[in-house]
Parts: sequence; C-alpha cells; structure tokens
Amino acid sequence: MTTLLPIIEELADASDHPARARWLLETPLAVLIRDQVTVARLLSASGFHEGLAYLAAEIAALSATRGCDGLAAFSVRMTREHARIGIQVIARGSVPEGGNATAGSR
Repeated sequence: MTTLLPIIEELADASDHPARARWLLETPLAVLIRDQVTVARLLSASGFHEGLAYLAAEIAALSATRGCDGLAAFSVRMTREHARIGIQVIARGSVPEGGNATAGSR
C-alpha cells in the first residue's frame, strides 16, 4: 500500500512520457501546486525533463506577482505557454521519448 493520493498514484503508475504529459495537462493546478515536491520527484525519477520544465513553469506562473491587470508578467506567461505547447505535443505522442518537443525533428 502506498501513501500517495490516488491522483498522484496515477502519475506514479504512468507507463510512458505521453501518459505523464496527459496527466500534467489534466490534473487540477491546485494539485500541482500542493503536491509539487512529490510530482517533481516522480517526474525526475522517470527522466521526464520536459515534464519538470512544464511543472516549474506552471508553479512560477501560479506564484508570480500580478500586475494591475491581474496578469503575471509577459515573460512568465510566455514561458508557461511555451512549456504547455511542448507538453501537448508529447501528450499526443508526436515526440519520441527523450526527444525535444520544441526543437522539431532534426
């Protein structure tokens, strides 16, 4: 028996990077921020570096000071969207594991 919450167990049980990417995109942001240490540990143990970058971008955006318009700085928002696009590509299975989702094919 594990001490992980069921939603976190889903990440721990993910069989490949596309499944992990789908989990990251579908999981409530509140879970990502609350359980960020455990999520980062699981992503690191699986070697999913793009997932770690995405998690860091989401946490930075969620934690950023916002301007009078209610938005984080443009650079924070763009970093988050860039990471999200990369994870979306991986979630679709379009990038081989260990490949670079943002660099395209070489």
